[in-house]
Amino acid sequence: MLRFALLGFLLRQPMTGYDLATAIRASIHFVWPAQLSQIYRTLSQLEDSGLVVSEVEPQQSRPDRRVYTATEAGRAAFGSWVSELVTELDPVRVPFMVRFFFSASRPLEDTVTQLRVMRDLHVNDRDRLAVELPGQIAEAEALTGGTELDPLIWDSVRRAGEMMAQTWVDWIDETIERLQDAARTDRE
Repeated sequence: MLRFALLGFLLRQPMTGYDLATAIRASIHFVWPAQLSQIYRTLSQLEDSGLVVSEVEPQQSRPDRRVYTATEAGRAAFGSWVSELVTELDPVRVPFMVRFFFSASRPLEDTVTQLRVMRDLHVNDRDRLAVELPGQIAEAEALTGGTELDPLIWDSVRRAGEMMAQTWVDWIDETIERLQDAARTDRE
């Protein structure tokens, strides 16, 4: 998946690995995170496959930059991939949920504390998606000169992330309430 995400960004404009990492953090990170080392490794694979080319740009007071550009073969591969109809749900891996599934053996107070920590993380994520990302989307759109639908689609992806984070907050609030109600019932 990362290879196609990188191609998608590179079809908008040539970028360095660092630029790509920044673009991912500002857009799809909540659904497809990538470390800088993964990005560089994938760029190397893309270049070996002839889907991108790179050029070193010398800089005066900084290290030289390696700038990647998608090739026609890269454009074709991306076009095939983006046109494929998705007919199955992807499994979602949420390590926290596996841990929570087995948390009945822990003291209730510890479980509720963990839920509150997760709630705070999701509130922060939701707020970042609601407040920071719209401006980043506008900046990215101005730089890339994509299609007229890009900002709408990008914002729809951002909104999905915001809604997912809010769903987590709602679920956690409900779960804490249910756990506390069950504990009260057990005491009575």
